[in-house]
Amino acid sequence: MSSDRESQWSLETTALLVEISGDGLWECPALDPENPLDPGATVHFSSRFHELLGHEKGALPPVAGSWLEAIHPDDRARVEEARRARMKDPTTSNSVEYRVRTRQGEERWWLEFGRVLSGAGPGRVRVAGVVRDITEARRELNLLQRRCDMLERVQEVARVGGWEVDLATQKAYWTKETYVIHEVPKGFDPDLEGGIHFYAPEHQPLITAAVEGCMRGEPYEVQLDLITYTGKRLRVHATGRPRIENGKITRIFGSFRDITEETQREEALRAQLALIEEQQRAIRALSTPILQLWDGIITLPLIGTIDAERAAQIMDSLLGEVVRVGARYAILDLTGVVAVDMTTADQLVRITRAVALLGAEALLCGLTPLVAQALTDLGVDLTPFRTHRNLQEALRACLRDVTRR
Repeated sequence: MSSDRESQWSLETTALLVEISGDGLWECPALDPENPLDPGATVHFSSRFHELLGHEKGALPPVAGSWLEAIHPDDRARVEEARRARMKDPTTSNSVEYRVRTRQGEERWWLEFGRVLSGAGPGRVRVAGVVRDITEARRELNLLQRRCDMLERVQEVARVGGWEVDLATQKAYWTKETYVIHEVPKGFDPDLEGGIHFYAPEHQPLITAAVEGCMRGEPYEVQLDLITYTGKRLRVHATGRPRIENGKITRIFGSFRDITEETQREEALRAQLALIEEQQRAIRALSTPILQLWDGIITLPLIGTIDAERAAQIMDSLLGEVVRVGARYAILDLTGVVAVDMTTADQLVRITRAVALLGAEALLCGLTPLVAQALTDLGVDLTPFRTHRNLQEALRACLRDVTRR
């Protein structure tokens, strides 16, 4: 095969391969380098170039103006800048991305490659290149960028960062929020050992053991304290997982979340609940004030309604006090009880019987007419119990018993 035939075959093959790739070919045989956007300059377009702009083969006039008209007006300055740069450095190729509008009115993204070639006349340059439709690639890139932006915003709101360590190089990779949580300066280059040293000294053995276990294939999830670059102490929730490739653990990765505020809220809530519990204990103590009137004689003033829960508290307190002081008499003063129902009456009977089981006697006093009438209407039998008009009479009765003995 002759050299000319080999050259021709090579050009035809190259053109065919470019067409197969989906790119469009163009050539400007004689362009004024001072006017790279000359609309009257002759340009040869391949059939694929025509297709990319929505034209039939040969329908696009072979001048630069037919191409320039399709370029989005907002992108023409960028195209001109790229083409002028191409003229200044004819030894290399350059590229530019821009939007075009097809004959059907559809907006597409193109990537243009071009280079200055030899063979033009005086004061002219020969330029050739390809154009590639990158619309779908741009959409994918924009979607990916949007997802990355959204992920960064979510991480920022949730104070969650990500990390990965290449076990072959010990190189660590952090997401943006991980840098923010650590409060490191711009340009900080993380690695595995340095990341561990951010943890509080007392927690470094724990995270070291967890990471070493992850390198052996054991996931971990821990809550530890971390000291930021600026010295701030944080509580963090850290996780780690192994990445296995071809049966070998090559990387470990995980998440990193600042839970300082969450932990502080939980601690504040626990403290508040403890305070409420303490206040409730104080209220219960005030609601069952047991007084020692005399040696072996105690009294319990009852106020308000006595439900099952309060009756249990009264019984616990009263029985405990009977045992503690060795009381022989326990006076239940009902002066503050304005109304009774069957539940209240039943609880009173239970309390007095429980006192009797401890060897003491329960006396009732201070029954108002309404309470006495209610107990009668309910059919409550109080004959087994001594009742007195008021606390003074009940105390005198107890003292008389003590004197007789």
